[in-house]
Amino acid sequence: MPLDTGAPEVSAAASPTVVRVGAHLTLYITATFDDGVEVNLREPLDLGPAFEVRRRVSEDRRTTDGRTTREWQLDVMPWELGDLAIAPIAVTFTAFGRAGQVQTNAVPMKITGDLGDTVEDPKDMRGLALPIGLWARDWFWIWAATAAGAVAGVVIVALWVHRRRRRRTQRLVGGAIARPLRVDMTAERALERLLAIERSGVLDRDADRKAGYADMVEVMREYLGARYRIAIHDLTSSELLARLAGVAPLDEVDERSESGGSGPTGSAGGEGGRRLLIDGVTGWLESCDLVKYGGLRASPAEAGKVLDDARVLIVATSQPHAATVSAQEAA
Repeated sequence: MPLDTGAPEVSAAASPTVVRVGAHLTLYITATFDDGVEVNLREPLDLGPAFEVRRRVSEDRRTTDGRTTREWQLDVMPWELGDLAIAPIAVTFTAFGRAGQVQTNAVPMKITGDLGDTVEDPKDMRGLALPIGLWARDWFWIWAATAAGAVAGVVIVALWVHRRRRRRTQRLVGGAIARPLRVDMTAERALERLLAIERSGVLDRDADRKAGYADMVEVMREYLGARYRIAIHDLTSSELLARLAGVAPLDEVDERSESGGSGPTGSAGGEGGRRLLIDGVTGWLESCDLVKYGGLRASPAEAGKVLDDARVLIVATSQPHAATVSAQEAA
């Protein structure tokens, strides 16, 4: 049987046929064929440089005479001006074990420009010009200056925070220590409370001075309990000291013992440092108990000295290897 007997009937049409350059049009390709025949578009599908196929879909439907019609819908964009034509498109098919192809008709098109009716002839358009160099803004130095400014800002803020914290520490110790060390939050809270006692004037008034001593003792007891994790509730001073002797860290030693010098802790090491810590706290508490319970009438200057000794103990015990210093200064 001749191959032409099973060849499909093909055609092509476009809508619209007049379109602006860069716009969209739809190209319709139809093929009508009998049962037992397979049809498809030739691949790759190329409409030439003037047209670009963006996407395509296909659909089959049965005709009244029992045949099948396959329709392809192609989304096409034109890129050249003038009276053009979409070239015939090859449709391949297989029939009776043999393969062949047929072509659609050409589709005439008119592609207009975006300049409107003033320019209809492509020959009237200006020709291509040579490329020209363009200036590009260099942002490197701007970014570098911004980064340098950011670093400088961070440094300035860090210095400001450091100076403010140092001034705050100097304010809390109230001149009791010439060069106060940096203190932690536990010590800072205790120093704040001592500063409040000092500013209240309770230590300057004879009638209220004993109450001021009681307030200082309470501050010191709560500080030691928080510093060394001791439950101070209902503990007497002697019981507090006994508990403190068992939990004070051994690394709080005299600086002279670390450098190998002589002194009360030169050979005892950490145990000597712990002993001086206990002795310093013991001496401070005893001086307060003489006013609270012993009937000793302290002067405003003596009360101020006791408050400064409390500050020295707090600042020293908040630093590693400094407990002995506090004990010696408070003694």
